[in-house]
Amino acid sequence: MGQVFRARGAAGAGSFAAWGVVAALLGACSLAVDERDEMAEQIYGRTWIASQIDGQPVVPGIVSDLLIAADGKVSGNAGCNSYFGSAIVDNDAMAFGNLGTTKKACPGPAMGQEDRMLQALDSTRGYRLDQEDLLLLDAGGNTVLRLTLGQSA
Repeated sequence: MGQVFRARGAAGAGSFAAWGVVAALLGACSLAVDERDEMAEQIYGRTWIASQIDGQPVVPGIVSDLLIAADGKVSGNAGCNSYFGSAIVDNDAMAFGNLGTTKKACPGPAMGQEDRMLQALDSTRGYRLDQEDLLLLDAGGNTVLRLTLGQSA
């Protein structure tokens, strides 16, 4: 039986507005190219495992993770379903677009965590590194997702 996919963040008005905000942020960035490359090297090609979503700890035994490839492709498991899409990462700006997921049902806690994870990705507009953690930030600079470094892909 084939997998069924559902699109998240389809190209609606909100999606275009979000990408416009990211474009404005990217245009205002001022880090040197070497610094940007160094920051990106620390993020790309590594599996990041969620430890907190919107300030709340993840459900024990349910893994939500994130992998951002150097070409901007994004993949991971949101808690129940696999997801995929694209990312823009430049300086301290970050945004995800065209996210889609497989569509299977899981027990309530896994689906709840998945919804929170995908909402956090949708609201991400920036990031910062905090030792071994990757913090994804909303437009107000609030941490919406804390991820801990896992294995390199």
